[in-house]
Amino acid sequence: MCSVNILGQVLIGRETGQVPEQLLRRIPLVRVRRQPGVEELGAVAGQAMANGLRMCPMSRRAKTLSVAVATFIVCLSCSPCFSQEPAPQYGIGISIVSGHACPVFVWGVSKKSPAANAGIKVGDRVSTVDGQNVTSLSDAAQRITSTSSSPVTVQLVRDNRLFSVTVLREDSAVILQKAGWKELANGTLVGADTTDAEAEHVLAVTRDLEHAKDLSTVFPGHYPANTELYYPGFEVFTWDQGNQVTVGGIEDGPAARAGVRWGDHLVAVNGVDPRKKSLLVLETLFSSSEPKTMTLVIDRGGSQAKISFELAKAATVMQDNGWKIKDGKKVPVWASEKYLSCFE
Repeated sequence: MCSVNILGQVLIGRETGQVPEQLLRRIPLVRVRRQPGVEELGAVAGQAMANGLRMCPMSRRAKTLSVAVATFIVCLSCSPCFSQEPAPQYGIGISIVSGHACPVFVWGVSKKSPAANAGIKVGDRVSTVDGQNVTSLSDAAQRITSTSSSPVTVQLVRDNRLFSVTVLREDSAVILQKAGWKELANGTLVGADTTDAEAEHVLAVTRDLEHAKDLSTVFPGHYPANTELYYPGFEVFTWDQGNQVTVGGIEDGPAARAGVRWGDHLVAVNGVDPRKKSLLVLETLFSSSEPKTMTLVIDRGGSQAKISFELAKAATVMQDNGWKIKDGKKVPVWASEKYLSCFE
């Protein structure tokens, strides 16, 4: 049984055991089916990379924390746990998040979207939609979306001050295009500059990871446990008895800016073949206690390339991607003390 609920929520509790966290981390951004009443956006969880999954906050209580992720579903193997009905085609370009007994927050704002143009920001609290109090995550999502390009008035709270914006809903396909995405035949979202060969590579890696029996991850959750380490800004997948070593979830960091993408097979790291290495050895290979240059040889759809970049401190990458550590837990940088429990 699948634990994805009515909105195709990203956050699946670790305690449920129904959808392992490893499964969530092994796939790129995928749009399986549009969900009724789920807000469209051009970036999942705020700052999703073009070819990778930006994980939402996970915790022992994560099963109570939900993200309305628009058309994006991270649970590929749980069909038919979601609706097959067509969804509203018009939104404003935001993702929203809430938790048990928590307000609804803006989690992400798509670039060049109606919401971005109206000044809506990550961390804003959604109070009302068209004058109606928001009662839940699903209620907010259903009110914000529509089947037509019509205006919607959203009242928000920022820095304890109420303000309202009236936004004209826009076609979801246009929102995605403006944000630099394109959709593959099976619903996978990739960067607009992705070639046909690269797209096929993403699909192939996705299929392989779905069926991998021995998937292990270096830097699960995209960051090393020691955030003082310097690293490339991505987690590493290894499977097939260590014969496959692949870029996993990737943040906006040095590797991504240099051109590394989700699903790239790692052929060499500073001249060393990473295959058949233990997780401990791979952690050492992909991190450093001091700044240094890393050179990767990657294989993307049968074409190899050499990419070099300077490693960045994990704490810096984390901050650049909107996270902070509070009491040993990763929470959004905009979360106030009052609402930290919503993201634990």
